[in-house]
Amino acid sequence: GGDGQSSRFRQQIEVGGKHKLVADEPEQVGGKDEGPSPYDLLLSALGACTNMTIRMYAERKGIPLESVAVDLTHSKVYAKDCAACADEV
Repeated sequence: GGDGQSSRFRQQIEVGGKHKLVADEPEQVGGKDEGPSPYDLLLSALGACTNMTIRMYAERKGIPLESVAVDLTHSKVYAKDCAACADEV
């Protein structure tokens, strides 16, 4: 956000001691959109895994492959995803 204060949902993520990522929630749900949401990070991981798996399979089978593109989308309806959240706390 432009007000100098970090989002209350902002998370600094360190992976393996050498990779740093930031996650946040979009503004419409109270974050400041300072990084991908957890859902977006998960979707990105699934896309990267799919891409790498296709590439490894092609290499092992000797299939010529110039490029792989994976395009994923998701939708999230908080009310549906968390219908029982208040009951679970």
